[in-house]
Amino acid sequence: MKRIIVSIIFVVAAAFGFKASAQLSTAYFMEGTYFRTEMNPALAPTRGYIALPAMSGLGLNLSNNFLSVDNLIYERDGKLVTALHGSVTADEFLGRLPELPSLGINANINIIGAGFYTRKTFWQFGVNTRVQADMALSKDVFRAVKSLGNGVYNLGDTSLSANGFLEAYVGSSFCVAKIVNIGVRGKFLVGLFNAHTDVNGMQANITPESVNGSVRAMIYGNTMFIDPSRVKYGEPFSADVFNFDVNYMLDHIKSYGAAIDLGAEVRLLNKRLRVSAAVTDLGFVRWSGSTNVAMEATGNFHFNGVNLSTSEADTGGEFELKMARAKSDGYVSRLNCSVNLGVEYGFLANRIALGLLSHTEICNTMKYTELTASVNFRPLNWLSASFSHTFLNKNKPGILGFALNIHPRVVNLFVGVDYVGLNWVRYEQIPVPRDMKSVNLYFGFGFNMGRPKHLK
Repeated sequence: MKRIIVSIIFVVAAAFGFKASAQLSTAYFMEGTYFRTEMNPALAPTRGYIALPAMSGLGLNLSNNFLSVDNLIYERDGKLVTALHGSVTADEFLGRLPELPSLGINANINIIGAGFYTRKTFWQFGVNTRVQADMALSKDVFRAVKSLGNGVYNLGDTSLSANGFLEAYVGSSFCVAKIVNIGVRGKFLVGLFNAHTDVNGMQANITPESVNGSVRAMIYGNTMFIDPSRVKYGEPFSADVFNFDVNYMLDHIKSYGAAIDLGAEVRLLNKRLRVSAAVTDLGFVRWSGSTNVAMEATGNFHFNGVNLSTSEADTGGEFELKMARAKSDGYVSRLNCSVNLGVEYGFLANRIALGLLSHTEICNTMKYTELTASVNFRPLNWLSASFSHTFLNKNKPGILGFALNIHPRVVNLFVGVDYVGLNWVRYEQIPVPRDMKSVNLYFGFGFNMGRPKHLK
């Protein structure tokens, strides 16, 4: 049983530290990859391409600023113990956590896409389905779990926000001077759903005899999937309020937005030194007031211990989720935007290059920054490989990344991984990565089109 519990802890830690998205840091300096334009629209690939639905652009990014194996496992007397072990003090455990622990999720599914050259200008267009969400947790949640001492714990900092939208984009990368490339990508957005919370009260009262808690919050949403005519205000939430009829949903698409990606690359010292910068997903969605919905969440619970004669726990409580009247006003939600700064220096006619990338993601409840160094090999015009190491986010030596891109005339195949830990130890005979905090995987497959003359 103990080994099962430990395995669950490691699975949960790995799941919330997992990152698999088109923004694979190791691939930023790989010239043949067409999806690196998502990190910087100025970095055009060496060939045009045709993207396959899902296969050429399927990504999932789960990031956080607190949950990692390093925060859950501690070394004591040559052995590894969990954060809940008595030898790990509350101050030691809580000291490793940020003031506002947060989780972020970004998902992307490519529906259609293509890119091509007209002389020295690169063009691309496509349609994606995207989801962006982030959640903040009160630090008192962890303080209560670890301490289990007398006191009242305020959990009111907990919050959630989410956006789901269709994205149709058109982009271009072009020269404005002999050494400068500029990239621009405009996006038209169709809002599918939005959700955010307003926590009015959430707390836990812990005493030696019992644990009592309460929650009162409002959940606001905006979506074309709920039919307001089916909503019974003051009644419990029911799945009957959903309406997935295609004609109904098309008639209730009333939320729209726009975004822009901007990027630049400067080539110096006979193109050996390249400096690039980009900001992506700088935009918003305007949500219509006619499709607003709201729910009121109230509840309480208690735990009064275990009856030793029957081995039954004395627990109870109630929770209600009722439909409430929503405001008729529209509102605006912004996208999670990213900032990328890169520097690359090439050797041996650019067959080998050293790269340094700073990636910052700005969400509603968190800001995540990492710095990645890479060595990039381009032995052939259709073959490239990269090895990387991420320094920030408290990563220790031995956290590596690898990417391989094969892009001859017809096909474009890419595989890559970030944050692979080389230092493994055994806890209760279970191998675990000692320093590894997340894993970032990506696979892409598409078809290439002709290479322009100036890149041959």
